[in-house]
Amino acid sequence: MGNTVKRVTDYLRDPYLVRRIQEGFGVKQITVSAPPAADSQEPKASLTASASTGNSTSSSTDVRSDDVIFANGGPKNGKIDWLSSMTKKRRSLKVPGSRTTSPNPASSPPSSPESDTAPEFPDVIVESHSFLDIYFRIATELGYEPFYITFIPCMFWNVDSHVGHHFVIVWCLSMYVGQACKALFRWSRPASPPAVRLEQNPNLETEFGFPSTHAIVSTVIPFFVVYCCFGRYDFPIWIGMTIAVIWWSSVCTSRIYLGVHSVMDIIGGIIIAVLILAAYIPAIDTVNNFVLYSSYSLIVPPSLVVFLLYIYPVDPKCWTMDRGDTGAILGSALGIVMGVAYHGPYPDDLVSGPFTIALPSLLEVWMSLLRFTVGILLLLPTRFVMKLLCFKLLPAIMPTHGVEEVVKRPLVELPYKIITYGAIGFNTAWLAPVVFEICDIARWPNGVAQANACTTDLSLCSF
Repeated sequence: MGNTVKRVTDYLRDPYLVRRIQEGFGVKQITVSAPPAADSQEPKASLTASASTGNSTSSSTDVRSDDVIFANGGPKNGKIDWLSSMTKKRRSLKVPGSRTTSPNPASSPPSSPESDTAPEFPDVIVESHSFLDIYFRIATELGYEPFYITFIPCMFWNVDSHVGHHFVIVWCLSMYVGQACKALFRWSRPASPPAVRLEQNPNLETEFGFPSTHAIVSTVIPFFVVYCCFGRYDFPIWIGMTIAVIWWSSVCTSRIYLGVHSVMDIIGGIIIAVLILAAYIPAIDTVNNFVLYSSYSLIVPPSLVVFLLYIYPVDPKCWTMDRGDTGAILGSALGIVMGVAYHGPYPDDLVSGPFTIALPSLLEVWMSLLRFTVGILLLLPTRFVMKLLCFKLLPAIMPTHGVEEVVKRPLVELPYKIITYGAIGFNTAWLAPVVFEICDIARWPNGVAQANACTTDLSLCSF
């Protein structure tokens, strides 16, 4: 039994499996076999197209140098030719050689991209379908910080603050569990080569791969939002589930397509996501009542965050990127929960629907854009001021543990992340709605009275 599990695990972690899946989506690696000399009169470079992953023979093809799109910003001289692709439906791009060499469990974090000891591989030229490449690159952004920086404020200010604070809690829980499991398992990402690393993000080289946090959040978030909205809004459940399935499958597939996660990473993330949903959904009413009405709602969350950071499976004197990200996520969720608790129930929390979904008018769209703009203008100074204060005060009072760089000191960087992102989250949930009311641009201009009048028809509510 144990040997069977190990064989299955090794197979699902095999980078050659990732390569075969990539090739199934049309990704074709073309490695340079013999670059021409500088004084050569040869107009073309001979390239070898590696369309297989085993011992099968490779075919040769000639590709002109001006048909190549450089994905890493161009060659060393910085010159890029954004010209036609090899065919109308395919495109070529240059991918720098990867430093990821071992698929086996690691006892230490992956080497830094700046490491001089990391092995180098030659740059490769990759041919792929333009539509699939663009589609999966867009899909993978649904798991990165810029998406959540935009999505969470929009949810609070323009859609439904009741669903919003539940969204933030389950998102924080998902990310924390995912990052902690990475630190526990310490499994590296698929080796490249043989996998083709299409996403050139230097932070990926300092993070472990199992489980995929993209797979976790892309499973938890869309299905959880559908669960929260079903019954609260009047819509066919099959539409919501279709959107959720497309979201989930696109993000999970994009991580394998881009060569940054193995199949095992994705499966592990999905399993963890299902367990998180199974644990949180039965407790959703209890959590909601505690946050909104408990006299301890301003005391327990900070204590819980400190406890979660204390048990996080990493050397307290060692700084890693995933630890910083975890601090930022916990800080954001803490700030929003504290803001909701301090503000008290929003009008959204006092009504249960079902609401009728209708297309917004031009005035409603304008008001939504105005609220988002005003809110962002409040959050930007918050981040600037808190970052300035933290980096002025924390290095002076916290021990260095022998680390010279301030940004790599755990007792400086971690409190900075929590304090700064906590302030941003608090202002998202408390300050921004207060300013909206003062400026008369609130989504519920008449507060609770209007909320009670909108219990059956969302079209009666002012956006």
